[in-house]
Amino acid sequence: MQKKQFDLRTLIVLALLAAIGAVFKAYVSVDLFFMGMKISDLSLIALPVMMAGIYYGPLTGGLVGFIAEAASFFMMPVGAYNPAFSVVMALTGVIAGLFYLKSQKTSLWKTILMVVLAELICSAILTTLLVHVFYSIPLIVLLPGRGIGILIKIPLLTMLIMILVDRLRPVVIRHNKKAASE
Repeated sequence: MQKKQFDLRTLIVLALLAAIGAVFKAYVSVDLFFMGMKISDLSLIALPVMMAGIYYGPLTGGLVGFIAEAASFFMMPVGAYNPAFSVVMALTGVIAGLFYLKSQKTSLWKTILMVVLAELICSAILTTLLVHVFYSIPLIVLLPGRGIGILIKIPLLTMLIMILVDRLRPVVIRHNKKAASE
């Protein structure tokens, strides 16, 4: 099995995607609070994480997700850092990468299924359980706010991914050709 190595250009692109995700989470998000505790946030951190998974594979999407989530915390800390949330965001990138592992073709149903599955597993189940376990917020309090956030994010992420994947594919192909020729 051949080891996959990234050239400098690809590492820069991945760092930019992680930085964009961190900025989306830290500064371009809407937080929902209950009794002074953040129960949910509406952010687009999943967008660059999923794009990394789609274009560069599941492991790379996971790495970008972990770094983006960790960096967003250090940009705007709220409480103590918990790496479990970074692992959940990494899983978002892995799920996106697995959907596009065999075929890079984009279809509306494939994208909807990818976003719904990632949001249900990562946001609805895992993040909700982590917030419940680590911060002792009752699930009955968490579910309405998190549910509303997820219902807003699913169509938004689906639309943005459909637009960006098709628009950026020629750029990524050209980038990969340059990287291969150097």
